[in-house]
Amino acid sequence: MTGVNLKLATTWSELQAVKDGTSTMMIAYTKDTAPTAASFDISVPLDVCVVVGKEVRVNFSRIKETASELGELMANTFGAELDRVFKEME
Repeated sequence: MTGVNLKLATTWSELQAVKDGTSTMMIAYTKDTAPTAASFDISVPLDVCVVVGKEVRVNFSRIKETASELGELMANTFGAELDRVFKEME
């Protein structure tokens, strides 16, 4: 992950489609290109976005993959650290 986040605007229907699982891609807009219906502000990592014209398409399946990968990395790191501490206590 780059660590770069984008602040975008999206519509209620886009939010609802992602929430109920009918879509894994959300169309969002930069503030200067957003239609009036795009009144919901979101912040997403650049790594999960594709810029097409004046739209930004947010890939939520990629966000889930990234979260899963991060969770696995954290679990492995914490497990290794706990093993190290317990071995020192013996």
